[in-house]
Formats: sequence, C-alpha cells, structure tokens
Amino acid sequence: MKKQFLLSAALVALALPAQAEDKVKLVISNSQWLDALRGEQLWAVVKAYEKVAPNVVLEQEAIPSKDYADRIMTEFGAGQGPDLAIMQEGVFYALADAGMLVDLADVTEGVALNDTIDNAIVDDVTLGVPWQRAVYAMIYNKELVDQAGASVPTDVEGLIASAKQVQEKTGAIGFTARHQINDFSGWSMDFQNWAYGYGVHWVDDEGELTINTPEAAAAIAAFKEVYDSGIIPIGDDMPTQRTRFKEKQVGFSMDNSGGTLNIASGGAMQSANVMASPLPFPNPAAHQQMFISISANSDHPEEAAAFLKWLISPEGQALMRDASGPDALATDVPVTEEFATVNPWAQTFADLAKSSRSTLIPGHEVETNQIMRPVMQAVEDVLIRGTAPADALAVAQGKIDSMF
Repeated sequence: MKKQFLLSAALVALALPAQAEDKVKLVISNSQWLDALRGEQLWAVVKAYEKVAPNVVLEQEAIPSKDYADRIMTEFGAGQGPDLAIMQEGVFYALADAGMLVDLADVTEGVALNDTIDNAIVDDVTLGVPWQRAVYAMIYNKELVDQAGASVPTDVEGLIASAKQVQEKTGAIGFTARHQINDFSGWSMDFQNWAYGYGVHWVDDEGELTINTPEAAAAIAAFKEVYDSGIIPIGDDMPTQRTRFKEKQVGFSMDNSGGTLNIASGGAMQSANVMASPLPFPNPAAHQQMFISISANSDHPEEAAAFLKWLISPEGQALMRDASGPDALATDVPVTEEFATVNPWAQTFADLAKSSRSTLIPGHEVETNQIMRPVMQAVEDVLIRGTAPADALAVAQGKIDSMF
C-alpha cells in the first residue's frame, strides 16, 4: 500500500460552519442515483441533511455503474471530481492506494459502528464510512413458481430443473444472471458467489494467488451448465433482466439485496410476491460493500465531514434504513417490522449477511480487479468457446503470475 496522502477532517459534531447565506455546495457521486425509485429514496435521505445544515446544498453526480470506476478514478486523478464519492470496495481501495481520500478519524470517533467499517480502515487509517452492504440470494416470483409447480432449488441441478419448469408451464424466463464481459465490474462481483459457493478462496494459506484450482474449475463448470441449459436470456444486460423481473416475466434470479429492493419497488411486481432463499451452492456467498469517502480534492472537507457525521448518527441511520431495505448499514439499526411484513424476502438477506464474504481477495484488495479480469476472461472462454475450465484457468493463472 502506498503511503497515504491524508487530510484531517476536523469538525465539531454537527456544527454548521459558514453563515447561512453563504451556501456551500457538496457534490456526491453514486451510480445508485440512476436506480429507478431506489435512487430517489436514497437521494431524499441525503437531501434531508439540508434541513440540518441550511448553509449546505447537496448536488448529485450520477454515473452508470459500468462506467463508475474508470470515470471516478480519472476525475480524482485530474484533481477534479465530487466532494464525496459513494463506491464499491474495489474503487475505494484504488483511491485509498492513490492517496486520494481524507482521514475520517474525527468523523467516526465515539460512534458504535459495526464490522462493515473493517475494510474502510487502511493501514490503521479510516478512509471511508459504510454506506450499504448488499448480500446476494436467490430471489423468485412466488406466483410463477407456484403456477409451474416448481420447487425452490438448493443446488444447480435443481435450479435448472425448476427454471425449465417455469419456462415450460408459464412462458416466463427461467433464470437471470449477469453473463457478459462488457459488464466486467458487475459480473466479476456476481461470479464471486459461484466461486465462493464452490469453496474458492483465490489465495492459499500463505497468501499466494491460486487461481487454477479444482474448486474454481467446478464453479465455472456449474455456471457453464446453467448458461447452456437455455434458462438464461443470453445477451440481456442486468438492467433489462431486472426490469423483466419487475414486470413479472422471470421465475428465478441471482441478485443482491439492493437490486431486489429495486425490483420489488414501484412496478407491476408486488413486493409480497418476491421471495428469497440461499444461493444453490454448498458454501456461503458474497456481499457487495459500499463506502462513502471525502475526496482529497474537495474544497470543503469540513462541511463534507459534518455531513458524514450526521449520516452515521441515529437520525441519519434511521433514514437510511427506511431507504435501504435489508442492506447492512454502518450501525446496527434493525430492519423495521413494518418493512419486513411488506417485504417477506428481507429477512433472508439479513440472515445471509452474517456469513457472507467480501468480493475482494484478501491481501490483494487493490489488485482484485486486475486479478479478476483474466479470471472472467477464462469464464468467457469456457462459455463462448467451450474451453475446458481447467485449461482456461491455467491461462488465467499464467497471466496473473506474470503480473504479480
């Protein structure tokens, strides 16, 4: 890890710097601002801070998820970009490694944060606060599954059988999942569920990168079996697949809690008809962790720090809970009984978050994207060209060995 370029974000708890007539603009980047309904709900939480700090005006920088990493790294590297960035762990570690994030020790001091903060502490310096942790599960349309007389799958063979049954009996799509390299960031994180589910760790006991393993080959072979079975709408990107689930055209899907909240909100699909179960793998799956950090380029680090202090306060966390569904937050604010009643899928996600793993490779957090690129190219080779999983992984291992 490179030496951090640290800025101290001094603040007095929720004190409001500057005069009310001197408006301070804080720009906050996030791919979620573009999410239907959920984006509006999360932005409403953020905008509530303007009532607490009337001298602050908050503005969005909305970046599509597939473009977020490249764009935010370019902006930060050019000395530009937002005051605060909401980002996946991989982007967070890249910015931390480049010394582009502010030290948030003053923000988090005295706050009872849960273990979602762990990966935000880099070389003993807190460089972000948790925004959301979204765990993965199998979600399904109860009405379609019941209509087809299908069962909830507990293994890959059962998934294929049940999804085919839904297709044959209802005409709906059997199963949706990311499957294209042009959505590398999302697909690589999603694929960690298959890898982890089959016992992959990507490193051995000594921390050495071990890519070509029987476990990894089994995970790819299982994905290939599903891909070839005819239950996935090949070529559809994830926004299209989620829209089709929302429109009651999909039986089963693999998705995270944030995506599921989006599907279950504001569409033809009633949230009470969405159900969730563990993924059909032998071992626990993954989660996506998002952090919010202050840019070292910000002209207003004190005001940005005051906003973060409010965000992890009881008031801010209560508002985040209402907008975040079952996602794990910075503090242990529980899912409300009212939400759980309306959204019967929520508790499954909350339970699975207790055993899920980060999509980042331990000891190689900054390099995870570099490592996963040849891995996902290997998966693509198996899917498209029919290469044997072990052979494709051997190529990936060679590329990774040459890099590290």
